[in-house]
Amino acid sequence: MAGLTGKAIEQAKPTASRYEKPDSVAGLYLVVQPSGAKSWALRFRSPVERGKDGQRKAKKLTLGTLALGSSNGKPQIGQPLTLTQARMLATSALESVRQGVDPTATRRVEVAKAKETAIADNTVDAAMIEFLKRYKGKKKQGLRDSTRNLTATYFGLRADPDNKGGWKKTGSGVLKRWSGKSLASITKHDAIVLLDKLVDAGQGVTANRTLTVLKTFFAWCVQRDMLAASPVAVLNAVAEEHSRERILSDVELLALWRAAEAESYPFGKLMQMLALTGCRRDEVRNAPWSEFEMESASIPLPNGQTWRGPLWALPAPRTKNNRDHLLPLTPLTVSVLQSLPSIGENKLLFTLTGITPISGLSKAKRRLDEAMVAELKKIDPGATFQSWSPHDLRRTLYSGLQRLGFSIEVAEACVNHKLGGVAGVYGRHQYLAEKTAAFEAWSRHVDGLVNGNAGARS
Repeated sequence: MAGLTGKAIEQAKPTASRYEKPDSVAGLYLVVQPSGAKSWALRFRSPVERGKDGQRKAKKLTLGTLALGSSNGKPQIGQPLTLTQARMLATSALESVRQGVDPTATRRVEVAKAKETAIADNTVDAAMIEFLKRYKGKKKQGLRDSTRNLTATYFGLRADPDNKGGWKKTGSGVLKRWSGKSLASITKHDAIVLLDKLVDAGQGVTANRTLTVLKTFFAWCVQRDMLAASPVAVLNAVAEEHSRERILSDVELLALWRAAEAESYPFGKLMQMLALTGCRRDEVRNAPWSEFEMESASIPLPNGQTWRGPLWALPAPRTKNNRDHLLPLTPLTVSVLQSLPSIGENKLLFTLTGITPISGLSKAKRRLDEAMVAELKKIDPGATFQSWSPHDLRRTLYSGLQRLGFSIEVAEACVNHKLGGVAGVYGRHQYLAEKTAAFEAWSRHVDGLVNGNAGARS
C-alpha cells in the first residue's frame, strides 16, 4: 500500500464527517475532523485483551495532532507530530504489541503520572487552584461564591463535590491548553493564541472574559512573587462587544414555553423558572431547596404591616451585586417548583446526581432551539427563528413589566438591580408588596399566553 505523503496530507480536506486516511505503516491513520483539525491514530489488536467472541480486542492509540511545520525533536505521544515522527511512534507501539504489551495501557500510566506532575507547585493548574482558594478580591467581604465559580469555569475548573474546597478539571477553558505547563513558561504569545482560538470559534465575549480573569490571576501571581511579570498585562480586549437588546416577543415566549414543557426536567423547567423570575441563569441553576419557603413566609414591612406568602430568599453571596433578593412566588411559579423531582438528598432544584447542579446546557439549548422552531411554525407559519440566550429572558421580564404598567423602580427591584438613594437602603422590604403585584401580573400574562386566555401577541 502506498504511504501518505506531505502533499497528500495537505490535500486532505475536511468533509461533513470525520474520516481517516491510512499510511503504509500498518494501522497508522491520519484523522481529519470536520473542523479541519488533523491528528494521528494507531489501530491494532490488543495482545492481552479479548472480546466476547474470543478475538483479540480492537484498540486505538491516539498519537497526537499533526505538526504544522518541521520538527527535529524526539517524538512524544500527545505532542504535535510530523509524518516521520508519527511513523516512528507507530512502529515502536507495534513492536510493543508484538512483545505482548498493550501500548494503550502504557499510555494510561504515562497520563496518570502527568496528572500527578500537574499538581506540582510550579504548574498553571496548581497556581489557579491556589488562586481560587486564596484570592479575596478588592472588597472586604471577599470574593462571592458566584464570582469564584464563574472564574473557575473560565479556568477550566469546577468545585469537587467529593472534596470540600477542592477543584476538578473540566477539560475546557484555559487549562484545556495550558494544563501541566510551568507557570513561568506562559508567554504573551501563548495568551494571544489562546484568545484568538476563542475568537475564531465565534466566542469573542468568552475571549474577553477569559482575558479579564487572566489579568487578575497573573497580577495576583506577581503580588505573591510567583512570577516576575504578568504575560497579559499589556493585552487589550480581543473582540468587539455590543450590549444586547434582545427581548422575546409574546409569540416567541409562547413557543419557548411549549418547547420547554416538552423538554421537561431539568433544562425545560430551568427555562420556565428563568422566564417567570427574571433571575440570572446560575442563580436558578445552583439554587438549593433551602432558599425556598413554599408555604407562607412572614416579612415585616416598613409601614408596620406584615407580608406573607411563598418566597424565594436569594442570599447576597449568590447574586451578582452581592445583595439579598426577596422574590415572591406566584401560583404558576410554585406549580413549576412542585413539578420538580427530588433527587439525592433533595438539596438542589436542578441536579441529575443529587450532588452537583446540571451541566451540558449548550447541548440542551440547541435541542430546545430546534423544538422552539417547530412550535413557532405551529403558531405562525411565517415566523422566523432568531437567536436568543437565557439572559434575554431576564430582559424580557423587565420590559414586560413596564408594558404592564409597572414603574422602572419596581422593574429594577424585580430583577434585583441596585436602587439608589433612600430606596437603596429600604428597598429590600419597601418593594416587596410592589414586587408581588408585578410578578403576579407577569405570571398571569405568561399563563394567558400558554393557556390561550389572552392570546399570543407578537
